[in-house]
Amino acid sequence: NVAEVVSQNEGGLLGMALNSEFSTNPWVFIVYNYNSPSGYREKVVRYNYSGGTLNTPLTLLDMIPASSIHNGSRLMVTTDQKLLITTGDASVPVNAQDMGSLSGKILRINLDGSTPSDNPFPNSKVWTVGHRNPQGLVQVGNKIYSSEHGPNNDDEVNLIIRGSNYGWPNVEGFCDKPSEQSFCTTNNVVEPLMAWTPTIATSGLTYYNSDFIPQFKNSLLLLSLKASKFTQLKLNDTGDKID
Repeated sequence: NVAEVVSQNEGGLLGMALNSEFSTNPWVFIVYNYNSPSGYREKVVRYNYSGGTLNTPLTLLDMIPASSIHNGSRLMVTTDQKLLITTGDASVPVNAQDMGSLSGKILRINLDGSTPSDNPFPNSKVWTVGHRNPQGLVQVGNKIYSSEHGPNNDDEVNLIIRGSNYGWPNVEGFCDKPSEQSFCTTNNVVEPLMAWTPTIATSGLTYYNSDFIPQFKNSLLLLSLKASKFTQLKLNDTGDKID
């Protein structure tokens, strides 16, 4: 029981990840919303698992803006032992393009909370910008994919590329409107691999490559919040397109 968690509509206890080297360092990472002296906020905490309990909490990242909607948040420990954190725009869309805000981003930190020296923006925990509310995250080889809620249109699955801009709130889905095209060109916006209108409420995302269900090999598997929808997204051989 994490007593500090405060649930407000979409806010609450949001995500969890285990250290990929759990046998050496049995760390459990969680992200949640709580009430701070300055308002509703989000934090990432690392616990140690021993004696059948979680103990020794260490706050890795704090004061992420939060709201009753659009908090993200998925955690993932990458193969290079970094922690990725998805954050929503926390109901302030313009913050997704603001490099001074942790909202509407995918963040990347070391497992002790420090900032990696090879992040794309100097002294910043930001890995990518321009996200509305990403709630799925998975690594496949050297590629990272995320699923993201759109507004009333253009739910997305994205290939996450270091230092890139994904457009929100200036772009919804593909760069297919004149105003979007100008922003996309100026800001090098990465278009989604797939977008859905009407929306399906894209959420959990994982990867399947087993022979047990051969027709699912090399596929992203997506769960949606509308009608409990399950979608298979077959990747091409290079993993940069959905067939």
